[in-house]
Amino acid sequence: MKKLLLLLLFIGILSGFYIAQQYPDKNVPKTITTKSLHVTERIELAPDKNKEIKSDRNEGDTALDLLKSTTTVTMKGEQKNAFVTGIDGRIADETKKEYWSLYINGKPATVGAGSYTLRSNDVIVWKIETY
Repeated sequence: MKKLLLLLLFIGILSGFYIAQQYPDKNVPKTITTKSLHVTERIELAPDKNKEIKSDRNEGDTALDLLKSTTTVTMKGEQKNAFVTGIDGRIADETKKEYWSLYINGKPATVGAGSYTLRSNDVIVWKIETY
């Protein structure tokens, strides 16, 4: 009788382990790994007041996420529709036809800062230009 009870207990424990592997608890947090990206951001605030930041970012971050994490930003709109109007208190003067331009790896951006997803080794440059 003891042997039968031990055998049943052993089978029950094995069954529990098998079921736990087949149907994991969905409430248990899973570790999510994200790729770290190395990027450089340069902000040309004035001829003698430039700022350069080397930063590690998460995969999926945008140029706007980077800018907002390193400076004080004034903008119109949000996320993909954001238009940067000021960085660290330097507001683009519309009466002088100024605007903050975004360069990605030495080329003018073809999308807005909220739409550009960062890639490793990107060099992001912000500077005032006129139209």
